[in-house]
Amino acid sequence: MNTEKIFGKNAYFYNKESNPEELLKLISYGIQQDDNGYIFLDNTGKCVYANRKAYSMFYVLEDLDLLYEAFETWKRTLGIDVDATTWCRIYNSTGKERLYRVRFRRVHDESGKVVGSVYVIQNVSDSLEGEYGEQYRLTHDDLTQLYNKEGFIAAVRELFQSTPDDKEYVLVYSNIRDFKLINQLFGVDKGNDILVNIADAISQRVREEDVYGRINGDQFALCMPKERFVEADFKSAVKEVTNRLTSTSYSVHIQLGVYEIRDKDMDISLMCDRAYMACKSITKDGVCEIAWYSDDMLINALLEKEILSSFDFAIINRQFGIYLQPQVYANGKLFGAEALARWIHPENGIIQPGVFITVLEKADLIYKLDRYIWELAAKQLDYWKGTEMEGVSISVNVSPKDLYYIDIREEFNNLVKEYDINPRHFNIEITETAVTTDVSKCAELILGLQKDGFVVEIDDFGSGYSSLNMLKDINANILKIDMGFLRKTENQNRAKVILNYTIDMAHELGMGVITEGVETKEQLDFLKELGCEMFQGYYFDMPMPVDEFEKKFKEKYKK
Repeated sequence: MNTEKIFGKNAYFYNKESNPEELLKLISYGIQQDDNGYIFLDNTGKCVYANRKAYSMFYVLEDLDLLYEAFETWKRTLGIDVDATTWCRIYNSTGKERLYRVRFRRVHDESGKVVGSVYVIQNVSDSLEGEYGEQYRLTHDDLTQLYNKEGFIAAVRELFQSTPDDKEYVLVYSNIRDFKLINQLFGVDKGNDILVNIADAISQRVREEDVYGRINGDQFALCMPKERFVEADFKSAVKEVTNRLTSTSYSVHIQLGVYEIRDKDMDISLMCDRAYMACKSITKDGVCEIAWYSDDMLINALLEKEILSSFDFAIINRQFGIYLQPQVYANGKLFGAEALARWIHPENGIIQPGVFITVLEKADLIYKLDRYIWELAAKQLDYWKGTEMEGVSISVNVSPKDLYYIDIREEFNNLVKEYDINPRHFNIEITETAVTTDVSKCAELILGLQKDGFVVEIDDFGSGYSSLNMLKDINANILKIDMGFLRKTENQNRAKVILNYTIDMAHELGMGVITEGVETKEQLDFLKELGCEMFQGYYFDMPMPVDEFEKKFKEKYKK
């Protein structure tokens, strides 16, 4: 029996002049022999009827209250939301496991008034032994019971064939930021729990005409009418889910890429790829960020692919090098330099870090580059021993993800031993973002590095939203403040007041201050008045190759 003949797409209507009890009896004759279970509720939420199939599915004899209690207990055990419209889960009773797909529908009269509701329960497991079962396993994901990629593509194609050509759709693709780290740090079981919760959230919020599935790993896709896609609603729904999943140990951030489908004849997998490109274009770290696909993303994706395919070869063949940007005192005397990565490509020349750093960060490969740059810096300090450059420090960057992939303290101590260099000249920059991600872990790391003789700098201070809170727990040697702090606001006077107090506060806490991004003499004079004594920026010099840095040291900076 086709249930749509009773319910239509979302609800069914009855003649309001009819007696509801008589109508219910009439409907019962039609559904008693159906393979699906039906549980009817009145408009107060009281269970008023169920067919024989529903009783057998929950192993209950002819007792309506016991049946509904068994059904509600199962829902509570699964953690299904009260507003859930569909889900697919295992029901375990008397030692038997059954896979049930449930749809919830409101029942309206012809004026639109809600007069009740119905649960339609399909025993999917009954069909898994036959030909349909083989097809089900081929098209569905074992963990979430949603469509897998193959099933999703086939279902979307079928959807397009059965709807008017002028009906507009979007494909929404989701990605969990740093999901690999969650699996590595907290285990696959925790990762699977997150995926199942997200699958449930999708199932409970979609409509029957939507197609959705788990496409790959932590990535889900949803094809829905464009007219129903509202960014604010999606963000609200995602935040509700992430709030439930986030713990004190980790936070869940979900990125959504949206592809507006203009050509329904396009390969569905290409639509997924383009929506995923939109996902990967997101650089913000909010709980839920949304980006729409544009053709520029395809060009960037090809560039990213080229970078990733060439990266290991470039490391092996030593195509990466360091440029040094001078760091000077107020009197112009040089005391150090920051080591910045450059890709010295044999065909494309010098590739700036802005081209490849973000790509490597997204691909979780940045730690490989950072280790390589750290070693180049250590080698340079070793080379300077016994020369007039000895005593000049080199600062190297630690990326946020390095904290998870590398034992930072062991790595730097091994370099000091291998190259027999003074750790006081091998400065370690940790970004404020990395620190605020895990303050207690970073506080312990910084203390350990300082005990080992390293100078620790907090880079990009003031770029985040927890700076002052961080300082009460972090005892770094130096704060690095970017002059962009002043340039990026219209409230110059307020920004200057904050900068003044930040410098004073750092000095009160026993920390030095380096101001980065100094570009003019006016900025330099202003910062001197505020008590800043160490500087870095284009006003003094741009990053340069090591040999040029050494030459300028002799000509310009040596006092």
